Amino acid sequence: MAGAATGTIVGALTEAGVSEEEAPLYAEGVRRGGTLVSARVPEAERARFESILDQSAVNIRERSAAWQRSGWETFDASAQPYTADDVRKERELP
Repeated sequence: MAGAATGTIVGALTEAGVSEEEAPLYAEGVRRGGTLVSARVPEAERARFESILDQSAVNIRERSAAWQRSGWETFDASAQPYTADDVRKERELP
């Protein structure tokens, strides 16, 4: 797995099939204290699993748009992780 070999979450995500456009968004979400869940399920079960995961999911496009309005540009692997207080504030976002 090339992404894992480079040691970046973005590389690992793209190697797992996440688009190059969305991978940095998910990586930033994790840096900000989020949890990324991915599952391989039989196609016949896909709708059921998506429904379960969507119950608590954050819309990454909407969330990243809010980050961009605050000045964020893209995921920076060298940026510091969020503190507990930062994570609490992030989780309060709509």
